[in-house]
Amino acid sequence: MRFHDRLFRLACAAAAAVVLAGGCSSIGAWNDNRVSVVEQVLGKPEAVANVALVTPPGSGYGGRARIAQHGALVVVRVDMTGLQPNRDYGLHVHEHGDCLGATAAGLGGHFNPEGKPHGRPGLDPSHAGDLPNMRADGEGNVIYVHQTNAVSIVGGPRNVIGRSLVVSRDADDYRTQPDGNSGPPIACGFIRRSE
Repeated sequence: MRFHDRLFRLACAAAAAVVLAGGCSSIGAWNDNRVSVVEQVLGKPEAVANVALVTPPGSGYGGRARIAQHGALVVVRVDMTGLQPNRDYGLHVHEHGDCLGATAAGLGGHFNPEGKPHGRPGLDPSHAGDLPNMRADGEGNVIYVHQTNAVSIVGGPRNVIGRSLVVSRDADDYRTQPDGNSGPPIACGFIRRSE
């Protein structure tokens, strides 16, 4: 196991212990505690992108994401509420940042600077924009944290600034080309660096 992986797992375990010991009244508080512990271990991020996830009118769900760069490691955090309980949803970075209408044409395919086939995140081959599925809890809330070195928000060929973070209706099967059969987008956010 790589050093960053061990640190990240340690930070998440410590965050869980802090929250369980002290109690938590909301998803935001849970994630704020967890991220602050991650930052205590990894240090303050060198760059952050806050992403407002736009949902269709009347959908009843909403969310936000935070992408933080810690050296070569990127931590992706997503909070959503109002989803169908106990269900998986696909999550991907798409080529384009046009969330208006969240159509396939406006979003483009999954971010894939190396031209690889779609696959399971973290294994070769896969798109740089392939992220693990999110799981809604029994109340329809998502608390998602994932670490990756497949993308960046500080430049280079894997830079995702100006692209979109998309939540799909269905779970990604990690096999079907080119998109994992994850269905249409249900939420989309433009990725921009926060100052």
